[in-house]
Amino acid sequence: MISRQVVYDLHTHIFPGKLAGKAVENIGGYYGIAMAGKGTAEDLEESLKLLPNLKFVISSAALKAESMVATNDFLLEAAAEKPYFIPFSSFYPFLPVAEAEKELIRVKAKGTRGIKLHPDFQRFDIDDPHVCEIYKICSQLDLPILFHLGDEHTDFSTPVRLYNVANRIPDLTIIAAHLGGYTVWEEAEKVLIGTKVFTETSDALLWLSGEKIVELCRKHGIDKVMFGSDYPLGHSADVFRQFDKLPFTPEEKEKIYHKNAERLFAIT
Repeated sequence: MISRQVVYDLHTHIFPGKLAGKAVENIGGYYGIAMAGKGTAEDLEESLKLLPNLKFVISSAALKAESMVATNDFLLEAAAEKPYFIPFSSFYPFLPVAEAEKELIRVKAKGTRGIKLHPDFQRFDIDDPHVCEIYKICSQLDLPILFHLGDEHTDFSTPVRLYNVANRIPDLTIIAAHLGGYTVWEEAEKVLIGTKVFTETSDALLWLSGEKIVELCRKHGIDKVMFGSDYPLGHSADVFRQFDKLPFTPEEKEKIYHKNAERLFAIT
């Protein structure tokens, strides 16, 4: 059945066609999870057949300095062609601050709506003082940052580190991915849930009961929660159908699916 529900998917990844297969294989191998999608724009768009009013935040973390510009340009060009794509750019965290600022100004001028960072893949501490100087530039440019949070193998992306950033740079708009921390929801509940940061729901359905997800969302504040699929791990429409079964009220679903995202992106 086709749903006309307006839904923003705050967490998707796409890659150029010739790189997508390897990228998806690497991500699945790292997390030990079978990936549902192919990692291409065309495959992501398949969810529009069931959710025609779906909009996707598309992103890919910059893993190397030399590939940063090309990675960002790929996403910006995809979004320029498709109005339902919302581009989130990235920066290489070990760049000198002036170089990172130059790239942030460039992508902002080209229409990026935020920044995506994956500390575990990019191998940096979220609260590293050097990177915090770059976050300050993001704040000045009004660029929200979507942080991957949580990892069983490293402590680069712990909820505590993000909590430190939120306190040091109070004007920075932060989106804590994976309901505050992939597989580390106990820590997330202690230090992030209930704070002012935004969060999105991707991957929580893999590990948490529906009752726990609803509890955490309400405890955090529904006004700061948004839907996410983490495509290509799951297809947006499939994840939405699972999430939509959770016992949120219609008013809460409206906020999670689109009203909070529209407020974040100043969409009227």
